[in-house]
Amino acid sequence: MKTKMRMLPVIFVWLFWLPICAAYRFLGVFPIAFKSHFVILESVMKGLISKGHQVDIISPFPQKTPYPNYTDIANLTAPLSFVNNFTYEHMTQIVADNNPAILIGLINGNDICEAHLGNPVIQNLVRNPPKDPPYDAMIIEVFGAHCFAAIAELLNIPLIGLSTTPLLPWHNELIAQPENLAFVSNLFANKESPTNLWQRTYNTLYNLYCKLYFTYLTRPQDELVRKYFGPNLPSIQKMNLALVLINSHIVLNGIQPMTPAAVQIAGIHIRDDESPLPQELKKWMDDSKDGFVYFTFGSMVLIETFPRKILDVFYASLGKIAPVRVLMKVPNPEKLPAGLPENIRTFRWMPQVKVLKHPNIRAFVTHGGLMSTLEAVFLGVPMIGIPLYSDQFKNMETYVTRNIAMKLDIHKISEEDMSAALNAILHDPRYMENIRNLSQRLLDQPLNPVDTANYWIEYVIKYGDDVLRSPAMALAWWQICLIDVAACLLLCAAAIITFAMFIMRFVVKMINEKHHLLLYLKKIGSIEPIRGKF
Repeated sequence: MKTKMRMLPVIFVWLFWLPICAAYRFLGVFPIAFKSHFVILESVMKGLISKGHQVDIISPFPQKTPYPNYTDIANLTAPLSFVNNFTYEHMTQIVADNNPAILIGLINGNDICEAHLGNPVIQNLVRNPPKDPPYDAMIIEVFGAHCFAAIAELLNIPLIGLSTTPLLPWHNELIAQPENLAFVSNLFANKESPTNLWQRTYNTLYNLYCKLYFTYLTRPQDELVRKYFGPNLPSIQKMNLALVLINSHIVLNGIQPMTPAAVQIAGIHIRDDESPLPQELKKWMDDSKDGFVYFTFGSMVLIETFPRKILDVFYASLGKIAPVRVLMKVPNPEKLPAGLPENIRTFRWMPQVKVLKHPNIRAFVTHGGLMSTLEAVFLGVPMIGIPLYSDQFKNMETYVTRNIAMKLDIHKISEEDMSAALNAILHDPRYMENIRNLSQRLLDQPLNPVDTANYWIEYVIKYGDDVLRSPAMALAWWQICLIDVAACLLLCAAAIITFAMFIMRFVVKMINEKHHLLLYLKKIGSIEPIRGKF
């Protein structure tokens, strides 16, 4: 009896807090088969789960083991897999095309829409959405397959976008994000920020080209949406986003004007799970008493497909830094040419965060992918960047200007250049000091990235999907740019100038007429009697 009496206050507290506590149900639709992107998306969804929410996921990457409150409701088969399937020839073709929107072609957004909008799970979801409980919001990656935003429109729930990169040129119009191209550089440009008239002009025209080309490439998605979901849906270019979570941070991406609907969450994917390191890898890193260099070109590129000339440069320069060791990610090590130096150890797969956190690591040789370089900056590891395509050039330019990395050109790389970069990163203490200071600035936030994402997602659900919407969303582009105001002011100025000129001409005409009359009267000798009348 006494035990029951003691439990009454506890039960009373639970009942008191029960109406205040709220758990939501989210639908995550991530159809693009980029594993590095999905790491970000998965981290956001698991962050929601950590706050007690429930998530249903549609993606090409189902969980390998069950995860509480995480349900894979559809496993999409990607038209093309990019995991360990990107050769040197593919990479050089992208660089040769020099096309900023090539990413859209790579992921083949239109084909993804065609392949999956008719998926029975998706069709049933739209026609018979769950009701116990219903979905509170949908989260989608805003990258190239925007057709899936129609699902949120049909379910009549808030749509939250997630950008796994800093904002791309075509993202700004989705939330009326202010664009100041005088100092905010296009993500696909190699320069971190325009510094002169030519660069600002190029930045403006390049940004316009990117947006127009993206619109051109994705226009067929409107027809696919109407084909699978009905004729009365708005264009994908006018998706109704309540919020966009962005994989960026002011420390790395600089100061720029931002609407409240744009929330930065860089580093949200950097989490170390509790799984143990493979024993062989752990022993190798622990035994690297002189330190080791970690070398990888990410989850897509096959380093073993690179020309022998480039691999010989790597072999020679990395071999010379012994007794410092090198840990290299190679999906198919048997395809590497002979002659691999003894201080290089290859593994087919790496738990990258655990590797970068190891106390014996001294440098990171990377292709400059955003997720990998963010991990290096957060964990304080200086870099040698060898960008291959896309935003990697811009990423490495950012790190070079902050003196935390060196950058090499894969097409001009030589043993001397690689050796000089290795010696600088390994032996110049400024690189380590700079990246540790930058890491401290990134970690010094009022909320960690997971809590930041959760707060703003819950905010738009509690207060409405228009609570962060910019008033500029209701304006045309020429109104946002104040072209109508400028035209009005010019019209007023023209009217004032015209009126002033009319008055001046009238006055001058009157003066001239008086002058001519005086001359005429003087000429005929009648000036004196008349002058007095004037």
